[in-house]
Amino acid sequence: MTSGSTPVPGRFLPAAAAAREPIERWVPALLVALVLAWAWPMVALDVTPPWDNVEELFWSGSLQWGYYKHPPLPSWLLSLPLALFGRQPWLTYVAGVGCGVGALYLLWRWSREMMTPARAAFALLLGTLVTYHVQRAVVYNHNTVQLLPLAGYWWMLWRVLRPAGSGRADWVWLGLFAALSVLTKYSAAVQFAVGLGFVVRQGLWRDARVRRDLLLATGLALLLLSPHLWWVLQHGDTTVAYARHSVHAVHGPGGGHLLPRPLRVLLVQLARLSPMLLFVGWAWIAQRREAAAGPTAPMPAAFDRRFLAWATLGPTALVLAASVLLHSRLVPAWLTTFFLPAGVWVAAALPWLDAERWSRRRWSAMLAVAALLHVTAAWACAWVDGVGSTRLGHVTRANLPTQRIADAVEATWRAHRGERPLRLLVGDTWFAGAIALRMDPGVRLLIDGDERTSPWLAPGTLAREGGMVLMLDTPAFRSEGPPLQPLMQTVDCGGAIELPWAGEGPERSVRMRWGIVLPDDERAAPDIACGRGP
Repeated sequence: MTSGSTPVPGRFLPAAAAAREPIERWVPALLVALVLAWAWPMVALDVTPPWDNVEELFWSGSLQWGYYKHPPLPSWLLSLPLALFGRQPWLTYVAGVGCGVGALYLLWRWSREMMTPARAAFALLLGTLVTYHVQRAVVYNHNTVQLLPLAGYWWMLWRVLRPAGSGRADWVWLGLFAALSVLTKYSAAVQFAVGLGFVVRQGLWRDARVRRDLLLATGLALLLLSPHLWWVLQHGDTTVAYARHSVHAVHGPGGGHLLPRPLRVLLVQLARLSPMLLFVGWAWIAQRREAAAGPTAPMPAAFDRRFLAWATLGPTALVLAASVLLHSRLVPAWLTTFFLPAGVWVAAALPWLDAERWSRRRWSAMLAVAALLHVTAAWACAWVDGVGSTRLGHVTRANLPTQRIADAVEATWRAHRGERPLRLLVGDTWFAGAIALRMDPGVRLLIDGDERTSPWLAPGTLAREGGMVLMLDTPAFRSEGPPLQPLMQTVDCGGAIELPWAGEGPERSVRMRWGIVLPDDERAAPDIACGRGP
């Protein structure tokens, strides 16, 4: 039992009240149901996968110590299900939401050490309503995957720093979760900086035990990271350059908008927290209407509330300040992991919250409304992005007619190459990758025509085997890989394809160029090899 921790609820609540507490054994099953509730609509409505999902489906086919943009952990996690089930988009939806839900499970386990089961259950419920943790987790990318190890990082850091001391293995888990966070995305450094700031601000560095555990955790993390750090030293021209480009300075505070970018980013975060905040407001109004007399459960310890406040507010405050001072680029989605402890902090900090005395009827209503919100939002988001946008004539990445394009590409290939199988597509990750997902599993992808971005291909594969280059020319979705345009100028035969996307006109149609690159041993007679000869 930690210092200032809440006693077992049954010791200070009447037996009837204790019996009304949430049934904890149902938590894992409800979280699994949450994964299915968000993943299934994407599959059922056949939504074209987001860019990042497509990217990971190809990266995961080749285990590396790093990739040209990011560390390797998300690709490693997807590699086993990919080997079992093939390149299936549904794997990315399940894995993405699974990481968000897994993070919520760790947060729930953590909150159980700080507060009563009822308050912890309310914290978990609030966490599911933070848009990043479930709704946006269908996008399987490094931000989403990082939710899981960072939830463990904050939990173990609290264990190491708490006044009651830590267990023998807490520093081991802290080092492990820290290393996994870095292996997911380097932005973990922001949250490490906030954790260090809390240690300094609270004067915890004076405690020899804390210093020892933090040094041991840091040493373990560096040991686990050493193979990737060695890889970075060898490939820094791509990874470091990408990170530097991502946060390059921008000109002017507003970029043509009425509000400065940091303020706009902050407003986006408030919007994505709004379902949780509205739920808190509803709980407050309902509790005032049904106020009941009786003993009140003690609040979580002051140390716990301070730690949660730093963990919840610190990362956002730090990046917003850095963006203002350095005029650096800031994208709302980069803050995906910054609100992990938000639900726990709110549940811990509300003095009026008396969840221990809520009736079964109140809990049933809360759970029913939350379930309705999730199911309705999941189907609405998938429908609006895909079918709905198509019917309204809006072109989106989610409603790209990939099967129709894949059929046209294969027909074009057969018309020029006969029965020779198409084994290599060259193009940008999203467009060419989404098309390849509709083709034979043996079709590989050469991203942007640059071998450095496709380590699963042996050097010189395009020259030896040939392939097909695809470039999307539809405005707002044009293929932008720098090597693609020069490569298209050297193809042995080429042409254009136009297909309906979401209406008529160049801005609502799939307008694409294609080109066939012949193997070196066939380039002597390209007209015959491309099917144009006698």
